[in-house]
Amino acid sequence: MAQLTDDVTSLLNVLAADASSNVHPLIDSPVSRFGRHSNATQEQASDCTAGSALTKAAKLQAELSPLEQNALEALSNIGTLYALNVADDKNPQVFGTDGQYIPRATAAIGKLRCFWDIESWNVQLVAWKGTDLGSEAKMKKTFGLGLAPAKAQEAAALTAKVVQEIPALQGGRQPLLTLNAFSAPANELHGKRVLLGDGLLDVFGTLGFGDVAPEAVLGHEYGHQVDFANGNSPGDESRELGPDAYGGYFLAHAKGDAWNARTQQEVTYLDASIGDCAHDHGTPDQRKAAGAWGEKLATSQANPNRIISPASIIEKFQKEYPKLVPSSGRQSASAARS
Repeated sequence: MAQLTDDVTSLLNVLAADASSNVHPLIDSPVSRFGRHSNATQEQASDCTAGSALTKAAKLQAELSPLEQNALEALSNIGTLYALNVADDKNPQVFGTDGQYIPRATAAIGKLRCFWDIESWNVQLVAWKGTDLGSEAKMKKTFGLGLAPAKAQEAAALTAKVVQEIPALQGGRQPLLTLNAFSAPANELHGKRVLLGDGLLDVFGTLGFGDVAPEAVLGHEYGHQVDFANGNSPGDESRELGPDAYGGYFLAHAKGDAWNARTQQEVTYLDASIGDCAHDHGTPDQRKAAGAWGEKLATSQANPNRIISPASIIEKFQKEYPKLVPSSGRQSASAARS
């Protein structure tokens, strides 16, 4: 394991110091990413309990031995780099561990590209799969981003060996390896893209959200593309709560997914399940409220077929945001990131 950790660290050191600094993850995962650790140790919001998806993730991690956790961190980092900087959607994408979400994810991204008035043809949707770690060819390309060819080949072979030989990693199907989703802007190494993690979908399925998860997650992650396209990069929780709201608007809108009230409510509970208490992505209550706000905005329009512009929904949500997060919470969030 020490050699694999060294290989991954060497690659990250060779890449730009701010590599993927503008990439937006859906949740504050307990698995550290690109040298940045979970915010769980920061000052916690009072009267707050982390959402059920984060609680499930923490439980899964607690079941691992120190060796397994070290392997998980190294493999999750290299797997994320592959999905962000090497993989592309020119090849067929398999969404869900067994491809069970392919039709729904494909349909959702198609609707989102048509719904929001932003440049969308070049926003890729990539399946983030832990099983890719078992492919020496894919891992060689990833390590080749910064290591010499011979070293990249050695590191790729070791990666494939570790993911297969540690039982807890389940040959790459351990949910924690891909328990997240990401949105990347145009200035990242491989351009604009959304990553949809198998592990995240698996966990949502176990929590009872399988019937809304792909669409809800993609609605949120595409919301980041709306922000990127409009130069909106707030330094507070509204950078995550805003996409929750835009996603809710899309899912409830007559020209979006047009989901009914019961399904809209289920999405708000999914939003709550990924809330944290570290003044980072928003608490469960705040994430639930943001999604519900977007849904209400869509269903209360005088003309249900009108789609407001990205700039308008950003402006409207920024006016709503202070009501969701009291000033004390915003100050704590700013301090946590300073």
